Amino acid sequence: MFKRRTERTLFQKARELIWPTSGYRRTVMYLWHRLVRLDASPHTVALGFAVGVFMSFSPFLGFHLALSGLFAWLLRVNIAASMLGNFLGNPVTYPLMWAAVYQTGAAMLGESSAAVIDLTLLRFDAVSFWDLFMPFLVGSIPVGILAGLVFYFPVKNGVAQYQTARRARFIKMHPSLAAGAVPSQTGVVH
Repeated sequence: MFKRRTERTLFQKARELIWPTSGYRRTVMYLWHRLVRLDASPHTVALGFAVGVFMSFSPFLGFHLALSGLFAWLLRVNIAASMLGNFLGNPVTYPLMWAAVYQTGAAMLGESSAAVIDLTLLRFDAVSFWDLFMPFLVGSIPVGILAGLVFYFPVKNGVAQYQTARRARFIKMHPSLAAGAVPSQTGVVH
């Protein structure tokens, strides 16, 4: 019932991951509308989104959604907003994010060869794994916190403005409910 008439090819599916058919602007606007319509306080939504952004910088690929949901639950913030914050990490942004995280981590660990990632480190042995993983782990913390802060304030302001405008539209449409009057089950306002 909800399937496509013509199935997409493997190439079309792969292209859709990198460049959506509807375009990035429409995708971002869809995610924004989903975010501001969440039923929670602006602080809770914004902090949940910031947690998701923070986790998208972590080196734990494949576990971003689970970890952001866990941290959002632990911090008692909006879990759905943290899931939406994870969409910052995608195939287009990951190379830039990884470069910033690795450079920061290597500088914090005092490694001098931070300018270029040595491809010989990509062998599958324990020493090279930790040589590559530790700069990513250490660098992801300050970069993730900074990115989370960058997104926290605009999201908080946007959600607050949306909720204020929504409340004003509701009051305009239902003036009797605005004054605290609640309709009874018979329809008579008390």
